[in-house]
Amino acid sequence: MTNSKLLLLIVLLLTTLITITISQKVNLNDIGVYPKEYDQDEFEGFEVKKPVQEEHVEETSTENVDESSTDEKMPLKVEKPKGPQHYYMEIGFIIFLVAYAVNFYIGANANRELIKAWGKKFQPLFIDNFAKNGNRDLFTIQKADNNTYQVVSSGRLNCFGMQVTLNLKKRQDLLYCLLDLVGYQEPDKMTIEIAVNNTMDPLIFAVIRNKALKKFKSDHQDVDLYCSKYGSTNLSNNYAVLCDTDVLPSLFLKNEVIDVLNNSESLVESILFSDHSPINEKYPKVIQGVFKFKKSEFDKLYKLGEMMMHYIDLVATTPLPKPYKQQAEKLRLKAKEQSIKQKHSERQEEAQRKKYEKLQKEKEAASKMTPEQQRKYDEKEHKRQLKKKSGKFAKVVVG
Repeated sequence: MTNSKLLLLIVLLLTTLITITISQKVNLNDIGVYPKEYDQDEFEGFEVKKPVQEEHVEETSTENVDESSTDEKMPLKVEKPKGPQHYYMEIGFIIFLVAYAVNFYIGANANRELIKAWGKKFQPLFIDNFAKNGNRDLFTIQKADNNTYQVVSSGRLNCFGMQVTLNLKKRQDLLYCLLDLVGYQEPDKMTIEIAVNNTMDPLIFAVIRNKALKKFKSDHQDVDLYCSKYGSTNLSNNYAVLCDTDVLPSLFLKNEVIDVLNNSESLVESILFSDHSPINEKYPKVIQGVFKFKKSEFDKLYKLGEMMMHYIDLVATTPLPKPYKQQAEKLRLKAKEQSIKQKHSERQEEAQRKKYEKLQKEKEAASKMTPEQQRKYDEKEHKRQLKKKSGKFAKVVVG
């Protein structure tokens, strides 16, 4: 159990104990009970009021008036809240604020330490593959927010650049820590996105987990549009392979890669090569990898990072066999034609909708006209229709 989780449990336990202790206290004055033994001298000079016996008095109309007027002048007695009860909320709120502040400090510090350890591990890999890493000459990790960090790299053959995004757990948020205790919080993730040069042939290839197949296809239109599931590979049964041509698995799933993927099965979420990626319109040809990670499994994560660096040159320079390249180009041409037809159909539907709305507005305006206004409107509309019809015939001037 981590330090933040242990601290959270201790704070919750203390809150419960304090609440129980306060609730068990009884104020004897509130229930009208005095201790049996007390010093008589302490109450010297105080008169003990005896209860007054009520006497039956015949009510008259005059007395009723006097009593009613007296009652109106007497102030209403407001019962005071009991002593211990109105402190429950204040005590609980203070404890919550203290717990939130302590958890924020510990959680933010845990994220910083995790980023430092990640940077120390991956800095040699990025320096070996890219000339520039970060906005400065030194290797730098940029902080986007409390849970997101980025490294931007450039200066390498066969690609325009790379962006690595680290999405960490919201360890500084007490609510998310409670969700993490029951397993509802997202894990720490590393996303590698590489913009490949235009030398990349038309291809779409993906390796994802079977459980996330449906969501992955809905999030990636290019995969849903072009790819089909490929069956026979040496990968674990928990993986699904999608490709637009059947030759791609034999080109990209070598034995070394298969070993890395099978050994890091718990970390891999998805790997994608695409020439039609919607991530960035300026760079449609991309290599993308999404991986979960833990500090205890940095060695496996490093192997996955090396694999992604290896794929840069492989994807950018591997030529597709001519028949498969033609097949891929036909798929894209067909998809382009379907896209044009769909856009044309959408424009027609939009024009019909606007025309219908215009007619509805004209009908509503006509229903509010007087008979004289209606007659003038009909004459004007008739002239407009005649002018519209006469414009359809072309005028030919001879001479």
